[in-house]
Amino acid sequence: MSKRSLLLLLVFWNTLLTAAVVWSLSRPRVPDRILEQKLGNLQVAKDSMVSPVPVMPDTSAIPEGRIAFFMMDSVQAHYELVKESQDKVRSEGQRLEGNLQREMQKAQARYAQLMNKDHTYSTQAELKADQDELEQLGAKIQQLQADSQERLDELQTKALIEITGQIRQFLEEYNKTAGFDYIFSIQDAGQIWVGNQALDITPALVSGLNAKHRQRKGTQGK
Repeated sequence: MSKRSLLLLLVFWNTLLTAAVVWSLSRPRVPDRILEQKLGNLQVAKDSMVSPVPVMPDTSAIPEGRIAFFMMDSVQAHYELVKESQDKVRSEGQRLEGNLQREMQKAQARYAQLMNKDHTYSTQAELKADQDELEQLGAKIQQLQADSQERLDELQTKALIEITGQIRQFLEEYNKTAGFDYIFSIQDAGQIWVGNQALDITPALVSGLNAKHRQRKGTQGK
């Protein structure tokens, strides 16, 4: 193999392995990347929950409107479905990472075999075949890395949709008797300051969400 080809392959392979290792190390140990960001941005305002009044619509503020709020950070920390979803994504991430590491080790071993071959009497066709194989090994690792990330993103997105759907569904049922005009989600680092803590429905929300979640699990287990 020529010195130029050897240098190019070394650069290519080192770049590939560095990228794969960076992907493996840079992913959060607790893969909440989507769950935390998206859940933190969820804002629930259900003015449509109030029965319509048979008068002309008024664009002014609702006089003496009933308002409640819940702390999204607390829901995220204590809603059992959130933890179960995070555990599921974490487990799958560890499986995918282990699979990637095994494929990298196999590829490195084959890379070493090809680079240590005596090419003194190799034909151009043989040299090209070895080079093509190395490039195919690199492409396989890159594709595996991309597939792994896509799988994690898919799981996290699915979990997010389920969690936000359960929160909205519970609030709709809860508000049939509570009768609030607005229910806001608040974050500790958010831009809404709460002046009246008596409006906090977080404990009722967390308790209700967990009760319904356990009921669903029990029904599914039968």
